[in-house]
Parts: sequence; structure tokens; C-alpha cells
Amino acid sequence: MSNQQLLRAHLESGIRAHNEGNIESAKVAYLCALALTPDHPDALHLLGVALLQLGETTSAVDYLERAARKLRDSPAVAGNLAQAYFSLQRYAEAHAMFRKACRLDPRNVRFQLGVANSLALQGKHAEATGLLRNLAHRFPDNALVWFNLGNALRDQSAADDALASYRQALHLDARLVQARNNLADLLHKLLRFEEAEREYRACIDVAPEYLLARCNLASVVMDLGRFGEAEALCREVAARAPDEAQAHTLLGAALGHQGKLLDALQAHRTAARLATRDAKVAQNLAATLTDCGRLPEAMCWFARSLALNPDLASTHLLMGYALLGQGRLAEGWAEYGYRPWPDLFRAQYPHILLARTLPADVSGKHICIVKEQGLGDEIFFLRFAPQLHAAGARVTCCASDKIGGLLKRVPGIAQLVAENIPPPATADVVILAGDLPHAVSDFPVSALPPAQSAGLMSNLREFHCHMGIFWPRIPPPLPLAPMPARVAEMRERLAASGPPPYLGLTWRGGTPPREQRMVIWALYKEIGIAPLAAALRKTAGTFIALQRKPADGEIHALSQALERKVHDFTDLNEDLEGMLALLALLDEYIGVSNTNVHLRASAGRHARVLVPCQPDWRWMYGGRSSLWFPGSTVYRQSLRGEWGAALAALEHDLSSAGS
Repeated sequence: MSNQQLLRAHLESGIRAHNEGNIESAKVAYLCALALTPDHPDALHLLGVALLQLGETTSAVDYLERAARKLRDSPAVAGNLAQAYFSLQRYAEAHAMFRKACRLDPRNVRFQLGVANSLALQGKHAEATGLLRNLAHRFPDNALVWFNLGNALRDQSAADDALASYRQALHLDARLVQARNNLADLLHKLLRFEEAEREYRACIDVAPEYLLARCNLASVVMDLGRFGEAEALCREVAARAPDEAQAHTLLGAALGHQGKLLDALQAHRTAARLATRDAKVAQNLAATLTDCGRLPEAMCWFARSLALNPDLASTHLLMGYALLGQGRLAEGWAEYGYRPWPDLFRAQYPHILLARTLPADVSGKHICIVKEQGLGDEIFFLRFAPQLHAAGARVTCCASDKIGGLLKRVPGIAQLVAENIPPPATADVVILAGDLPHAVSDFPVSALPPAQSAGLMSNLREFHCHMGIFWPRIPPPLPLAPMPARVAEMRERLAASGPPPYLGLTWRGGTPPREQRMVIWALYKEIGIAPLAAALRKTAGTFIALQRKPADGEIHALSQALERKVHDFTDLNEDLEGMLALLALLDEYIGVSNTNVHLRASAGRHARVLVPCQPDWRWMYGGRSSLWFPGSTVYRQSLRGEWGAALAALEHDLSSAGS
């Protein structure tokens, strides 16, 4: 057999294997052909395509460039070389080669889509969108054109137009799963969770093996608060694709939200092993290690995350929580600046300059403190305001209307600004409440009240990063004095309910997951009524329900579980003057952390606080107490999501206190 015949046989064998999907065999056949004729243009082209399909993109480019020099008028060669450049993120070269392919074959839509997409990935979004709109006009029945137009519009934040384009693509081709997935993803980002769930499920119906849609479905189900269902979805994906890091990451999140931290930790470790260069994966492992109390290892993983992406704000913030939760306050407050509230304020008031630090001398300065986060957070952070007053500053608060009346009686707050009113233009410094601790920690020692600069403390300034638990010293909760008339009113209301001791109860704090409607989660705390009641059933006294927005039948269910009447005082959640007076009178307050815990502390009283996994940094990551709420007792859910030991300790402590 001649060389020419052998060459033809190898090419035919390669093409046959290629058509059958056996790319490796095709590659071998093409290499054999080139061994006979090293510059054969068709063999060069076909080998380049095979290598591109096998993911050997750099080698593919070499063979395709050689083929393109010989087959200068072949649109297929130009298009495949363009695709290889695109895969290597060499978008300018891809754009030039796609344009050449278009000149050679003007009716080939794939090449024109390549031109548009390579423009978009060079940041030329407007130009790409214009080209895609023209293509949609020329090829109105091409689903891929509408799909790519949807992507371009999405990237330009034209959400409504993008949704319409995706829907048109699916109208033309209901089996275009990427369009369905991207439609659902955009709905998800717009917080239209139920619609997103429907589209992800439709995507899975069309392509059951499309695992990305299953991962995305797990994510949106989690955002709807259905953590057990999300866990099951993630386990299914992980079983089908054990090396899919995203499945393990989402599984860790679903387990963590159920309080199963040790299981979550295992999932995040698996994800970190599979995705060694992913900063978010390292961040998630670090955060879970923090929640498990494994702080030295957590700090190593935070450092790894920031080495991979130094600008990842979420890693800085989570590291800040970890530092604060272990008492490394000065370092923690520095990282706390990465929370989203400053950016939200700047978007609302772009003309107002926010500060994170204070002048060396604040005497005579007008300092305006702006609320952020929830009511409990406002009360929590305002404990630092008296230090400003003590240093001679005039303090104004832009506070929530709901606590405005309480703050009017706080010595040192000279002025209150109503909710949603801009800070006064006369202020020398405008600072968010959450930045007060950072700013006050930078105070010169001479500016602090004598009790804080006495003795050796004046020599510890330079060591605050290592001794943050001691310096700056933590101020007590903001003192809030209840109104005498309201105290008398609450005393009468309690007496009418039954004999002392009086025990206030809450079992839920924060916004339930299904109601949060956001992608960045706010902490939610809950303990079941039945286990809580079982721990309290033997405790003597009159029980008072203080739960904000109790569900229908909850107080009745609690009464039945306790085998005695629980008195409903929940209306006081809309009357914080009355709630403060009541909290000052109660003999015990038992529940998860919420605004009432902050009010109880400000009234100078202690609480028994049930802290779930994942813990809020204010309650630290271990132990039975918190730096921030001295005298209060902490009862922690176990790392496996169990409350048994915590509730047994609560029952024992209440029994001991009553004996």
C-alpha cells in the first residue's frame, strides 16, 4: 500500500472514529496521518479539532494555526481556530478570527455569535449587544441568537430585556437547557425565588443529567428555607459527580443551616480538596471551622482565601466575625468594615462622607451616628456613644423611630434625627453605628474617661492587636431607664397574670429564611416549642410569652406543652417602652438572641440565652458567657444540631436558682 493510500486510510479511520464520538482513537489516526505527511492541511485541521474537544487547547491552537496558513479560505478552519483562541481567553485574537470566518461564510450564525461573544468578553458590552440585536432581527427564528442576546443584556444589568430574550429562545427551542438555566439564574438573582425554582425544575425535566441545574435548584431551595430538601438534592449530585466541588459546598451550607456543623465541616473539607484555587471554597471552610470553635485552623484558611483573592469582601467580613468572636477586638473591628452597610449608605447618600475614624481631639465636635442593621444592633453599638460624650463631643443619632423614645433619655445623646432623614449638614463627622467600636478603639488614651486609662492599661495601646480582649475595654450595654409609669403599669399586668417568679419566653429571633428574600443571609435563630417546654415544665412561676409575631396557635401549643397557661404579652414588641419596663421586672428571661435580649441588658438585667449553631459572634464561639453581655448565661446547641445537653443545663440552672 502506498503512502497516499495509507494516508487516506488513516484519515478515513480518524473521521469514522470522530463521527462515532471516539475522539481519542480519532486523535491517534490523525497523528498517524501526519507522521506520513507532516503538513497535510486536512490532517492538521482534524487533529486540531480533536485536541480542542479533548481539552488539549494549547496543542490544538498549534495545529489549527498551521492548518489556517494552508487553508486560508476555509471558514471551518478559521472558525475552529477562533474557538480555540476563545477557550484560552485570547479574546482579541478570537474576535479577529471569527470576523475572518464571517467574511468567508456570511450566513453562518455561529461565527457571528463568536464575534459578539468575544467582544463581550473584552468588556465591549454595548458593541456586542448591538451586534446581537442585529442578529436577532436577521435571524429571528434562531434560539441561540436570542440566548446570547439574553446573556449580553444580563451582563449590562438590563434584567427585563434579558428575561424576555431568554423566554424567546425557549419559545423557539424548549430544550435549550442553558437558556432555561440562565433564565432561572437571573430570576434567582432578582430574588424571584419561586419562579426560579420552577425554571430550574423545568430544566431538569428536559435534561436530567444536567447537574448544574440541580446544584442551582438546591441553592434556590435553600434561599426558600427548605434546608432538608436542599441537603437531599446536594447529596444526589455529589453521588452522581463525587468530584463536583460546588455540590459539596452547597451541601455544607445546607447542613450548616440545620445546625449540623460537624457534617457541614466534612462537606466543606471535601470541596476545598477538590477546588484548591477557589477563594470562596476556602472562605466557606474557614467560616465553618470558626463556627465549630476551631479558630487557629480557621485563620489559616481565611489567610488562604485572601491569598487567592485579596479583595474578597465576604472573606474579610467573616474573618472579622471570627476575630471578634475570640476577643481579638481591634483586628476584628478593622475587618468589620467590609460589611455591606457602608456601601448601602453611600448609594443612598452619595454626597455625604462617611468616617471610620475620629479626630484625635473630638472635644466640641458634632458627631452624627447613623443606624444600621436591626433594632438590637442599634442598641448594641450605641454602647460606645457615651465615650464620645465623655470626651467632649456633641452626639446626634439618626435612629429607628421605634427606639427613638428610649434614646431621648440617654445622657450624652444631644439630638435625635427621625428615621430616613439624612444626617444633618452641620455634623463634623458622620459615622455608622457599626463603625463606632473601630473608631473608639483608635482614641488617644488621654481622650478616654479616667477609668479606662488607669494603671497599666495606658501602656497597652501598642499591643491591642494581641490583647484585644483587654484593650480597648468593652463598655457595658447602653443604659436605658424605663419610665416609672410604664413600670407600674407592667407590674400590675404581671400581678394580674399570676404569682411570681415571672419568666419571659421567646423561641425565635430574626426573619425566617422563607421571608428573608435575599441572597446574603441574615442570621436566624429558633428552638422548637416542644423541647423548650420540656426543659421548663418543672420550673415554678408564671410564664410570659414575648415572641414577636408568634404563629397562629403557637402560644396555645406552648401552654399545652408546659401544662399551664402562658400569658400573651407579645403586643409589647410594638411598644418598646412597655417592653423595656416589663424586661426590667421579669425574674427570668429565657430565649434565643433578639432585640429583647439587648433591651434586657440595657435595663441592667441578665438573660438565659439559647445560642444555636451557627453562633453569632456576639455570643462567642464557646463557653457559657459572652464578653458583651456580662452576667447572662449561654446555652449552646451542639455541633451536631442537638439541643439536649443545653436544655438539660438550662433545666438544672433554673432548678438551682429556684431552690
